[in-house]
Amino acid sequence: MVNLSINIKLRHNRFVLQHFSPEGKTTLRRKLLQLAGFDFRHFTHLYRARQGSTYYFCYNYGHFLLGDEKVLIVNRQPYMEQNKVQEGSYKSWNY
Repeated sequence: MVNLSINIKLRHNRFVLQHFSPEGKTTLRRKLLQLAGFDFRHFTHLYRARQGSTYYFCYNYGHFLLGDEKVLIVNRQPYMEQNKVQEGSYKSWNY
């Protein structure tokens, strides 16, 4: 039952990201995601860019925190698979 509720949250997060970024790359205020019910604690995987930035993904949509108030939303790209952080090599709730 717990896995089902987590999957519902993950799917909702993905829906919110897709809603706000249908074209694949958008910057918006973090508050808009929160008002839409986005839960920043739930994500499927991480992507670390070469510059050290960490993107949090919900399936094929990800977000990157730009300071305290803004968020960059991106679509997963094929080149991201090579720098995908392996499960268990990070602490999920440390931001």
